[in-house]
Amino acid sequence: MRGRHPALEIHSVAIFSGLTGSIVQRRTGSSWLCRLTITIAVGLLAVSVAQARTAEVDLVVTGDERMGDELRTLVQTLGKDQPLSGDGLSILQGAQAREAQVAAALRSRGFYDARVTATVGNHPIAEAAALDAIDAKPEADAVKFQFEVETGPQYRIADVVVESPAPTVGLPPIDRNQLGLAAGDPAAAEAIISAESDIIAQLRRQGYALAAPERREVIVDHATREVSVTYVVEAGPTAKMGPVSFTGTEKVNTTFLQRRVPFAEGQPYAPGKITELRDRLTSLGVFSAIRIKPATELDAKGELPVLVELQDRPPRSVGFGISYETQLGLAVNGYWLHRNLFGNAESLRLSAEVNNVDQTFALNNIGYGFRAAFRKPDWWLARQDATAKAEAVRDVLPAYRRKAIVLGAGLDRVISPAWRVTAGLNAEYAEIDRYGVSQVYKILGLPLTASLNKANSETNPTRGYRGSLEIAPYADASSPGDFFTILQLTASTYLDIDGEGRSVLALRAALGSIPGADTNAIPPDKLFYAGGGGSVRGFVYQTAGPLNAFNNPLGGASLVDGSVEFRQRIGKSFGVVGFVDVGSSYPGIVPDFAALPPRVGAGGGLRYYTVFGPVRLDVGFPVNRRDIDPPFGLYVSLGQSF
Repeated sequence: MRGRHPALEIHSVAIFSGLTGSIVQRRTGSSWLCRLTITIAVGLLAVSVAQARTAEVDLVVTGDERMGDELRTLVQTLGKDQPLSGDGLSILQGAQAREAQVAAALRSRGFYDARVTATVGNHPIAEAAALDAIDAKPEADAVKFQFEVETGPQYRIADVVVESPAPTVGLPPIDRNQLGLAAGDPAAAEAIISAESDIIAQLRRQGYALAAPERREVIVDHATREVSVTYVVEAGPTAKMGPVSFTGTEKVNTTFLQRRVPFAEGQPYAPGKITELRDRLTSLGVFSAIRIKPATELDAKGELPVLVELQDRPPRSVGFGISYETQLGLAVNGYWLHRNLFGNAESLRLSAEVNNVDQTFALNNIGYGFRAAFRKPDWWLARQDATAKAEAVRDVLPAYRRKAIVLGAGLDRVISPAWRVTAGLNAEYAEIDRYGVSQVYKILGLPLTASLNKANSETNPTRGYRGSLEIAPYADASSPGDFFTILQLTASTYLDIDGEGRSVLALRAALGSIPGADTNAIPPDKLFYAGGGGSVRGFVYQTAGPLNAFNNPLGGASLVDGSVEFRQRIGKSFGVVGFVDVGSSYPGIVPDFAALPPRVGAGGGLRYYTVFGPVRLDVGFPVNRRDIDPPFGLYVSLGQSF
């Protein structure tokens, strides 16, 4: 309603002035002021209406079709990010800028003879008549601009020259095959600029830490439609790794940080070591910002000093999570974390979880868990962490009910940025009820895991792959002679279909086997199960496998499990998913597909992307459904399914 007040005020003033002529005649100054006020208000109203006008670009491209597709994408993107709107002059100026952007895109791809003809109402937009053509159109109609583009031929690279600014000073050898630019290639600006960066990177990998470009000469020959490129670069002297100093941190011991430095002073300069230093500091999780500044000149010993500027994260934090499955109910968890307990990035995490919360809130069916985990980085060796844990849990699951206390200690060793190995010793006391039969287990385990992670994200990977191999021998102290070993291999890969991480094909596979003790002698919580939100969606957790005479899950000594999932992002914050899951557990140590066909689930889901990762909502349907299986399963959690 506030937007209508000015019009009402103008109308009232006009009527009032007409009815009180005698007063207006005696107060001519006031009358003039009123008329001026009305005129200005009406003018502003007209301008506001004019500014609501919009415009569209109709693009027609002849010549190189691939460039045509690129230009259409460019125009569409600009139309969303920089819409043509406002008064006639603003729209015209925006269209002229759009024309310049299209022409620049053509030149950047090597189309130096391209022609762009932009008109409105058959008038070139550079002429004064174009503005008249815009103003002549009804204000309610969108202004139509016609862009006709003739790409012409694409220019090619004639030769690539790399030289020193001093003719008498030669350059170290440059591998031309690594530049991404060679004679005969399209003369694209992006490739020309990137090749310069590749030259500098090669020189620095050879130890020339101060290598820098001096100038770049690009000569275009319109007669031959070829482009010659000359890079003039200064290599400078070879360098050695210099001392590393830390500043900015008040909570982390710099002596400890020095042990994280992956090189010794005086070693040949290697830029990869600077990157590794950043990765090692980042992995501690105690800094909110890390800025590494190599010096701009060498010291007297020919070494390159390195300054690391740090900003401490708050040492304490709390968090919580929530998930839901139709068959298992609601799960809520929370944690408290101290990430720098004694000043050397030691972490202590305390967490609690309540799960299997259904609509009845029956305490007998609710599970819980209380956990404490401690980690000490660089124990004995760099990048070797010592860990300790304590757990008290109550599991209420379809296959069993379990109360347990678990204690563990281990080592976590980083072999490389992608590889890590963990080994530990676990002791467990458990009381497990399985369909009315209770048994006590006293378990000792020596789990060993090797993992590879080349995925680009933990919570929302769009490319790369990861996998793990677990070998975990166990012995039951309450039943001497019962030994078994859990063997499990898991792997997943992520294929970036469109190259922008918006269309992703994700694949997952898991294989498992437990040789050793008879299946009946293995604690139920150590057996393999399939089904649920992290396995075969649509089937109740643990039920995709062998069942007893009462259709209760038994678990198995082997496992085959896999998923195919297509993830499509829509806009900035949303996405959709389609998936097919296949898997089952089996009684023997080798799967018997003839006796027990694997369960198949299919469905789709939605994703809402946040800074913490995607919020997942999946609906799975059992394809080869049994009478005991529900018609569907609903799953809500944070992060992708795998």
